[in-house]
Amino acid sequence: MAARNRNCDVLIVGAGPVGGLLACLLARGGRDVVLAERGARGANAERSADTRGYALSAGSVTILQDIGYGAPLAAHAEPIREIHVSRAGGFGSVVMDAASQGLPALGQVVPAARIDAMLAHALEEAGVEVLERTELDLLEAAGPERREVVVAGPDGRHRFAARLVVAADGAHSATRAAAGIEVLRRRYDADALVFDVLPSRQHQGRAFERFTPEGPLALLPQSGGRMNVVWVAPPDACDVRAALAEAERVAELQEVFGWRLGRLRAAGPLARFPLELVRARRLHDARLVLAGNVAHGLHPVAGQGLNLSLRDVAVLAGRLLTAADPGAPEVLADYAGLRAGDIGRITAATDFLARGLLAIQELAPHALGGGMLVLDRIDPLRRLWAERAMGLQPLPRRSLRAVPVAMAGSAAGRRRDTGETEEGTA
Repeated sequence: MAARNRNCDVLIVGAGPVGGLLACLLARGGRDVVLAERGARGANAERSADTRGYALSAGSVTILQDIGYGAPLAAHAEPIREIHVSRAGGFGSVVMDAASQGLPALGQVVPAARIDAMLAHALEEAGVEVLERTELDLLEAAGPERREVVVAGPDGRHRFAARLVVAADGAHSATRAAAGIEVLRRRYDADALVFDVLPSRQHQGRAFERFTPEGPLALLPQSGGRMNVVWVAPPDACDVRAALAEAERVAELQEVFGWRLGRLRAAGPLARFPLELVRARRLHDARLVLAGNVAHGLHPVAGQGLNLSLRDVAVLAGRLLTAADPGAPEVLADYAGLRAGDIGRITAATDFLARGLLAIQELAPHALGGGMLVLDRIDPLRRLWAERAMGLQPLPRRSLRAVPVAMAGSAAGRRRDTGETEEGTA
């Protein structure tokens, strides 16, 4: 079986939205990038089993447009024009609308499968070497200029000497563990059931977040008039609902959500995700850096997970493309310092929404409704909350000035000397 040695600027472990997008940006900026993925990437969105819809904030949409990846997703994106936040069984609600913010939309909902398909094409266009069905086999201690990594795949073991290793392989990252970076991990007493429904009334770009005694319930507008449901509840309640027939499950959803959208009908398969908080104790090691869910896994309330991760990508790409040495300690420390505040605020906010509001509903049920009522009535407060929720922080856009707009910046055909050698077969 073939084995080889290869030098590269950046080795990214994990080819999800974070690793895939970062690889594209770095390759377009002239870096020699290798992307290692434990699964097999597919570009057929119609056959994907992933039923999730990503709620991209207005800030995330702007980032994708700035780097040239907004247009491929636009045909499959559904704009969010209003967000309705309410409490089941009580008074008080908040409505955020795009018009009051001077925007065409507060964000967009894009099927996860469409993002995967877009990235598969973008990686090919950018000339990124992608290794599929691989596992991390060894992470060596860092040398003065490179860190060596061995990944094993169906065609043998590949040894890379990378100036920087990026861990983007998810909340249960093998790369983070191999580097000895500790995490704060808290399993929520909740899972998320995700599926689509088709309402009898047009959603008109409205998204709904409803806080129930079990946890948050979100309905996100999708193309074709569908709504993507993210229903958070304790695991035993999810067990019961997952065992129901589709019609029975949707009937129970109708009872909890109400009739704002008319009658709901099942419109897709069911998926289930266990929920936990994951927070890395630090964001970097010698010639290694964390991005996305490797650094911070969030509760899905308010849909902040991918938006926070895209800001990681924006800041990290900007720093790496402007640095002479992408793995230099000062470069990684600068990235960690720039991201610390944003990560801390969003992690704390989503954890409070996931756990704190349940306690408030139980101990002081009218306090939550009263707070929503005040927020909805005081325009400056509502605007501030909307701005934070939409992710309009200016830092990522400044960071991305280093990314070439055109695909002419592709690394294909102009790689540095890689020092690649074939070691033989077994």
